Amino acid sequence: MKKILVSCLIALAGLPGLSAQAQSAEAITVQLNTAETAGDACRLTFVIKNDLAAGLDALGFDLVTFDPSEGVSGYAAVNFGTIPPGKTVVRQYDVGNGACAGISRVLLNEVRVCEAEKAAVADCLSKLSISSRSDIDFIM
Repeated sequence: MKKILVSCLIALAGLPGLSAQAQSAEAITVQLNTAETAGDACRLTFVIKNDLAAGLDALGFDLVTFDPSEGVSGYAAVNFGTIPPGKTVVRQYDVGNGACAGISRVLLNEVRVCEAEKAAVADCLSKLSISSRSDIDFIM
């Protein structure tokens, strides 16, 4: 039984599709890390990691905020700037008019810009992985 399992694993490891897939795990991860009321706005803190082979020259999103009753409550265009390959950065943006308690979720409505080495990243949206560790949901 062990010989069959080992043989199967060795055979699978040699398949070109699997090894290429394992190596092409390029992604841009964006986490909504915290949300705190700052004056008359909600300050969102994002943690962004560039796991692409190339550095990002520009990364920008159009964000839409929703209130607890699911009504659109605001819009923000954010620019995360340049992010070298393998680098994690933290960026903060003030959005909305009022306390963070008035925001139930943030929609990544559109990727405004996604450029690496002076060229647009092909299908940038498919390379994005988003999450939230705040009380506010972050969705696509």
